[in-house]
Amino acid sequence: MIDKNIKLDFYRAIEEMEKPDSAFLSANLEADDFKLELKYPREQFIADIKRLLSSYEQDKQTDITSFFGFVLDEQDGLCTLKGYPSVTNIQQEDLSNISAKVYNYVKSFCDENEVVVKDNYRLSVCFNAITKAFPEFLTTIGKLQHKTHSYSVDVHTLKVLQGVMQNPKYQNLTNEDKRVLQIAVLMHDITKKEGEIDKSHPACSAKDAAFILNKFDISQEVKNRICLIIRNHDWLERYNKGQTSAQEFAQILKDGNNFLMECILAEADLKAVQRGGAFYEKYSPVLNTGYEEIKNLINKQLTAA
Repeated sequence: MIDKNIKLDFYRAIEEMEKPDSAFLSANLEADDFKLELKYPREQFIADIKRLLSSYEQDKQTDITSFFGFVLDEQDGLCTLKGYPSVTNIQQEDLSNISAKVYNYVKSFCDENEVVVKDNYRLSVCFNAITKAFPEFLTTIGKLQHKTHSYSVDVHTLKVLQGVMQNPKYQNLTNEDKRVLQIAVLMHDITKKEGEIDKSHPACSAKDAAFILNKFDISQEVKNRICLIIRNHDWLERYNKGQTSAQEFAQILKDGNNFLMECILAEADLKAVQRGGAFYEKYSPVLNTGYEEIKNLINKQLTAA
C-alpha cells in the first residue's frame, strides 16, 4: 500500500494544479522547449541496463529484468522500455551479483529519481508528487509517439490534464468525479507503445491501471470507474468509424457523469495531439454530434427507467 504521506502530497499537488491561478494552468505546454527532464533519464536507464546485460543471451536478459517488472524490447534499431521497473518488496542482499547491479539502477530510476521543469520550481514540485505516487509515469517521460503527434507521451498526458481542468464543464463535477477523471487522465496512455500507432492502448492501460491502483487505497467502485474511463477514452474514434454504436456507448457510460467525463477527456485529448489545434478542428464536429446523440440516448434510458 502506498505511504499515506505520498498519497496526501499527490492530492495536494493536484489541488494546487487545478486552481485557476496555478502555475500548471498558466504554463505553455505547447512551447517547443517545454519538457520534463529526469535527473536519471529514461534513455540513460535503458542504456545502462542494456550495457550491463549485454553479455547475456536475450532469454537470460528477459529473465533478469522481468524480476524487476520490465523488459527491454529492441525493434528496428529502437530499444524501448516495457513494463514498470520496481524494487518493491525486493531485498538487495538476497540477489545475485548481476541482479544486485540491476537493482541499483532500478532503485535510482524509480525510487530516487527527480523530475525537473526548467525555471519552474512549482511545476517541478507538483510533478514529483505525481511520480512519487505513480512511479509508473516515469516510463512515459520522453517516450515518443507516432509521427502524427507533436508531443511525447508525458507532455501529451499533462496537456490533456491541463485541458480537462480548463474545461468549464469540469468545474461542475463533484470532487469524486474530478478525482476519477484526474487519475484516468494520468493513466490513459500509460501503456502506449513507443513510436507507433497503438490501438490496443486503451484496453491495456485500463488493465494496468486496475493493477497499479491496488496500492492506492481507493474503493473498488472508484477504481472500476477510473478503469472504465480509461478503457473507453477512444470512444470518439470507435463511434466515428462505426465500430461501436451510440446505443452501446449509451449503455456502457450511462451511470452518473461517466459520459460527460469521457467527453471532457476526448476534447482535451484531441487538442493535445498537435500544436495549433488542427487535429481538434478536424474532429470537433463529430465530437459534438456524438455528444448530442449519446447524451440524448442516455437521457431516454433514464427517463424510461
